[in-house]
Parts: sequence; C-alpha cells; structure tokens
Amino acid sequence: MSNGEKPDIEKLVRENLNGGGSLDLENRKLGDDGAVQLSGLETLSQVTTLILGDNEISDKGVAALCKSPYLSQVKVLNLKSNKITAEGAKLIAQSPNWSHLDQLVLKFNEIGADGAIHLSKSEVLSNISTLDLFRNHIGLEGAIAIKSSPNFKKLSRVRLD
Repeated sequence: MSNGEKPDIEKLVRENLNGGGSLDLENRKLGDDGAVQLSGLETLSQVTTLILGDNEISDKGVAALCKSPYLSQVKVLNLKSNKITAEGAKLIAQSPNWSHLDQLVLKFNEIGADGAIHLSKSEVLSNISTLDLFRNHIGLEGAIAIKSSPNFKKLSRVRLD
C-alpha cells in the first residue's frame, strides 16, 4: 500500500478469514475508518477469533466494533498495540457483543486504572478466562480491581503491568 492508500476491507477479510472462524488483520493500517467498515460486514458473523492488533484503532473504532450486529460470536478479541483509552475499555465492558469472549488482549494500549476498573465491573465479560492488560499503566488500583472482581470468576490467565 502506498502512502495514504486505504485498505480494501472486504478484500482483506476474504483473503484472511479462515474456515475455522479466525480473522487475522494485524498490522494492516486499518485505523478507525477501517474498523468502522469492518464492523458493517455481514461476513463477520462467522468470526470467533478477531485479531486487530497494531492498527491505530482508537475508541472510535472500538465503538463501531462494539455496535456491530455481526460480532456476537467472537470468543477471542485481540486489540493489542492500538490507541484504546479508558473510554474504549468502558465500551468493551458494556457491549453485549463480547458476552461469549474467552480471551481479551488489550496489551500496549492506554486504558489506565479507569479502564481496568470499567473492565472489572463488567458483567458482560464474565466468561473471560484470559485477560492481557500488559503495559496499560493500570497501576495498583487497576490491578486490585481486576484481581478482586467478582465478575471474573473464570479468569485463570491474567497479565497486568
């Protein structure tokens, strides 16, 4: 892709969605516009693993993914190394799309303690067994919120700052 050229989202999905329901679009320069386009594709209804790391997706892109009518079957959501803040974590925590999530990877974002607290209060995310918040500057307050959350009863693998 040359400078400023936007990725063809539908083509990327066709080329990267495997028969097992895994869609890996890591480091494709999607940005928020790409996340918005992606969220509107009916093809996503067969996705169970969604990998969108290193795409410069911010809370705006997260909001679109959270509102997508096609992502309710996702069990693994990887949004590592994006631009997600506490607001994006709150959106994730409140979206019914993620009620089947088993793994949530948000490492190398900017959710901070407030974002960790939003996640810890989420009843939607109660099925998560793996949570990766490494390098999110959640601090002691965020770590305590995650570790003591009554909503994370199934959590067996957790990685914090």
